[in-house]
Amino acid sequence: MKIIFNKGTRKYIEEKNIKALTVDMGLTGCCGVHGIVDPEVKIGVPDVGTYNLYKEDGLDIYVNKTLRFKDDTMTFVFNNFLFTKKLAVDGYDYD
Repeated sequence: MKIIFNKGTRKYIEEKNIKALTVDMGLTGCCGVHGIVDPEVKIGVPDVGTYNLYKEDGLDIYVNKTLRFKDDTMTFVFNNFLFTKKLAVDGYDYD
């Protein structure tokens, strides 16, 4: 798995002293459609489940084994919208 950190992401991780991230399946719904899988990034180690562990620049990244990414590449992005700051991932393979 190739892991990329988009602009601002690495700085946010360092400022918050984050040592582990978990990428898991999140469910979203829109326009009457429910149950769309959308990867969700959580800070810390997962409680339970089956994950692949990747180590990148001193950061432990746990990725749910059922998630697939295009070209086996996952890009972490930093979303700063209004008063909300959060990490997200791009590259999920919806097919």
